[in-house]
Amino acid sequence: MKGEITQEMFALVPEIDFSFGIRYFLGNMENYTRALLSILKSIKSKLPLLQSMVLSEEYEGLRTIIQTLRKMLSNVGATELAESTYELETSLLNNDTRMVKELLSRYIEEIVVFSDHLEELLSKTEVKVKPLEENGQTSFLNYDFSKTKESIKRTSDLLGRKII
Repeated sequence: MKGEITQEMFALVPEIDFSFGIRYFLGNMENYTRALLSILKSIKSKLPLLQSMVLSEEYEGLRTIIQTLRKMLSNVGATELAESTYELETSLLNNDTRMVKELLSRYIEEIVVFSDHLEELLSKTEVKVKPLEENGQTSFLNYDFSKTKESIKRTSDLLGRKII
């Protein structure tokens, strides 16, 4: 079972509609795999923050987190989770704190299960994605930020002179 992910392997992740996800990535399995790895990393990194929000009932930054997760989930075909995210976002916008706490608790449980399934899928295949540089693409790590610094200096100079 080592190697590439196949459609049959997605039985391990019932939350994902494989055909929708692969269609979004135009049939490119490598990009789809990168997106799955990215979602897994994102969920794992945001999970402690979400759990602390449930305990403290302080939801500063929650909207940004769930919008990001919603877009990522919908792109790979996890539409039911994306809809749960949208429901949470709607209750947050309506300032319904009781509903936000309830939905957030349920949402955390759902994404934990999802991440476990996704982790199982990726570990069974032992997918190793090549770094961007090996694929002929460049990374932001190779970008010359000196031009950006100069641009920032010029902009602040213009702001100081009240030209902008």
